[in-house]
Amino acid sequence: MTRLSSRLLRKNRILFLPLALGFVLVLWPARPLRSDNFVFYLPRARHVVPLETFENAKYLPLLQVLNLMGKVAGIQEKKNALRVWFGNSTLDVRLNEKRVGVDKVTIDLAQPVRMSNGQWWVPVDFLTSALPRLTHQVVEYQVGTNRIFIGDVKPGSFTVRLDDVASGARLTIQFTDRVAVRTASRDGKWVLYLGENAIEPLEQTYQFKDPYVSELRFDDQDGVPKLILTPSTSGLNFYPAMAEGGKILLADVLKPPPTVAAQTSPGSQPAAPPSPPPASAGPEQPQVTGEVPAAQPGPPLPVVVLDPGHGAEDTGARSRDGVLEKDLVAQLVARVRLALLATQKFRIVLTRTGDVNPSFEQRELAANVARAAFFVSFHAGDLGAGTPRVGVYTYQPSAPAALGGAPALPAFLPWAEVQQTHVGQSRQLALALQQQLGGIPGTRIEPPTSAPLRGLRSINAPAVAVEIGSLVPDEDAGALSNPDFLEQIAAAVAKTLASLGGGGA
Repeated sequence: MTRLSSRLLRKNRILFLPLALGFVLVLWPARPLRSDNFVFYLPRARHVVPLETFENAKYLPLLQVLNLMGKVAGIQEKKNALRVWFGNSTLDVRLNEKRVGVDKVTIDLAQPVRMSNGQWWVPVDFLTSALPRLTHQVVEYQVGTNRIFIGDVKPGSFTVRLDDVASGARLTIQFTDRVAVRTASRDGKWVLYLGENAIEPLEQTYQFKDPYVSELRFDDQDGVPKLILTPSTSGLNFYPAMAEGGKILLADVLKPPPTVAAQTSPGSQPAAPPSPPPASAGPEQPQVTGEVPAAQPGPPLPVVVLDPGHGAEDTGARSRDGVLEKDLVAQLVARVRLALLATQKFRIVLTRTGDVNPSFEQRELAANVARAAFFVSFHAGDLGAGTPRVGVYTYQPSAPAALGGAPALPAFLPWAEVQQTHVGQSRQLALALQQQLGGIPGTRIEPPTSAPLRGLRSINAPAVAVEIGSLVPDEDAGALSNPDFLEQIAAAVAKTLASLGGGGA
């Protein structure tokens, strides 16, 4: 008798539900476009799962999630506990507890397991902590988003730029992969459907202070990736066109041309009305042409990825007066971001916003999906006596150096070691930063140092770590948290990157 069959003789109630769960998915009512959905991108399908909020934390229905991922062989339910047989594994959860068991291995969760309306609910971090162990598949999830990518699904992304043109504005959207865009209008807005590609946006919403374009928002809450463009006023025309083989979308939002009343003499024919602009795809014509407007925009701005170290429970270093590394570097990154935006040469992506602690993999994903031109990670710690001090670090490959100082690269380089292809550029970036940071009065800057830093190892761009110090338990952090000092650091970083331009160091 099998293990599962023998349990039928016990008093505990056991339900075999693979077929029943299948009917639940089929009969689940179609949900409108809402913000309380979670999208699962799988290699051959995508699914929308209801998302609920308990005490400001996001939760997903446990059994429905598992049924998307594989075969649920059965469940055993008690008053306050649930056991699920999933594939070759066993999952144990208990009501109101912040831990689950997978094959007798205990996994901690950020929030407790809950039950509502007869369903078991797990916090979203279950997807990255327990689900990979259950399914033995790679899971990619960016904290704070409502989508997850399972297995070999590799999402694309896009950058956005808005420029002034005559009588309007031009939106340039550059995609990392080719897309097949279809347009439509809805409620005074234009909707750009992005085809079947899985997409992870760098930013969910772009707000513009522009007389023609108010907002561009990414939305896939119904399982269909799309961009929703909101004009600043009514009565504007929308002219989209694809370029670069489907990797760039040019969208002009223009005032309609003025209507001129032609003077006619008796018996003469009235003048023909002016021809409409080419490639029109406003509300009355939901199509996108392959023709490119005559006026070509400049290339999209290069991306700088800023990485504030630590976060959430990982507080990093701490000073005697209670300053935490995670808070100090967040303040510094906020100033660097503003300084870089003021140059008007870059778009900025942050690997961490708020008090969260993304994994190394999540930070790498943010940088590599954005196709960063530069990656700068910020930290604070013990740099020895004398404050303030600044250190700049690059990644040191494990491979021995070849003649001429260049690393000896293997014939096949794993993605986890991709920084090896940028070591030379990263060192140039570090040297340039050292020169600028060395000009800050009263600040000691050491020569750049190479180290096997995990946070830089998988970054596919010139990458450095900047550390300020010393932030130690037996000294106050007054000098490091001084706003003038942080502003000078930010100005030096922005000046360095602006001088190097968008093509790498």
